[in-house]
Amino acid sequence: MPGHKGRGLAGFWRDELAKWDVTEISRTDNLHAPHGAILTAEREMAKAYGAKASFYVVNGSTNAVQAMILALSEDDKLLLSRDCHRSAVSGAALRGIEIETILPRFDEETKLLGMVTPEDLERELERTHATAVLITSPNAYGLCADVAGLAKVAHSHGALLLVDGAHGAHFPFSDALPHGLGGIADLFAHSQHKTMDALTQAASLHLGECRIGEYQVRRALAMTETTSPSYLLMASLDWSVYMAKRRDWTAQIARIAALEPKIEAIEGLIVPKTPERCGVFERDRTRLVLDVTGRGLSGYEAQAHLEQNGVYIEMADARRLVLITTPNDDASWYARLLSALETLPVKETAEGKSHHEPLRYGHHEKAMSFRAAAFCALEQVRLEDAAGRVASEPIGVYPPGIAIVMPGEVITKQDVESLLRERALGGALFGARGGMALVTEKR
Repeated sequence: MPGHKGRGLAGFWRDELAKWDVTEISRTDNLHAPHGAILTAEREMAKAYGAKASFYVVNGSTNAVQAMILALSEDDKLLLSRDCHRSAVSGAALRGIEIETILPRFDEETKLLGMVTPEDLERELERTHATAVLITSPNAYGLCADVAGLAKVAHSHGALLLVDGAHGAHFPFSDALPHGLGGIADLFAHSQHKTMDALTQAASLHLGECRIGEYQVRRALAMTETTSPSYLLMASLDWSVYMAKRRDWTAQIARIAALEPKIEAIEGLIVPKTPERCGVFERDRTRLVLDVTGRGLSGYEAQAHLEQNGVYIEMADARRLVLITTPNDDASWYARLLSALETLPVKETAEGKSHHEPLRYGHHEKAMSFRAAAFCALEQVRLEDAAGRVASEPIGVYPPGIAIVMPGEVITKQDVESLLRERALGGALFGARGGMALVTEKR
């Protein structure tokens, strides 16, 4: 392996790339039992991220997040933040341990979901006696939690702190960026492909000083990670760390700071301020978020207009556009962005009414465990008819991949209305393939 033997891809891509697509042989090391080049590269990554040990991941942060949960013991109880990525929900279902949830605060002014606060975590650990906590920081909008404060609270209760930091892989490489997770979180995941010079799916998992051992992490990763890892992806991880140390992240933040007032000078566009009352501790200033509702548009409508003008962004929601910027951006792209934003159409809306309501996340009636719901007998029903049924898989909008309803929870009428409204605006749903939701056969 591979079948192309370094020759069969001629004409598909540049010939030198094919030479990197190899398999595990004596000189190329083995991702699942590294002892040579891969182990050396992982140790260099651990130094960069301030971790006890780092692990290359080729199945994206999805794999890394699931492995954090699979590394927990049978006796652990996990407190899961409800803004978690769908991969955390599937990881929890696979592990089969007891799950409780905690709800991040919501900011009514910016209509943004914030972060779990240390005070809220203290209260919920007192209530649940959970032995591990999983939060997301930063989220897709670049908002960050007080991770150090959360770690202090978690550790005071003897609980581990796990962090899905997929969007913050670049943080350790500039003091102008939010604080990295090394030396704070017990386990944390990063997607270098999101903000650094790595190929899509290239990610990493990091271990801190805690009761989980390196061998437990490798075992957990091996449960769901391919045994035929791409050496192109692994080489790009090594490259991305090397280059991140040399990129001028401070200059990139300055570029975005100079761009934001130009955007706000366009009628109806707002760059939301950093929320102050919902647990947000700091913000990634390379992440550009624009509220377009002042022009009567949904984020999805604005995204479609930008694409028609040759501008492709990270994601949209009912109200906003989200752009990931990096030092690799060409200056001409920002000029093109401004031109496209200036030509956004303006739609009249009924006074006092808005169809751009943000998704609301809340606690649900729990009918069965994540695992029981995920693996029990199930059936398909039209999403419109799903209220009152028990979800068999997470259901929400992707991106950002946050579940409104989780497996084992009763789907409410409000859930259905919110999902249908988001779909009508242009959002893509997960857990509702072809308009059909998977629910448990048992009502």
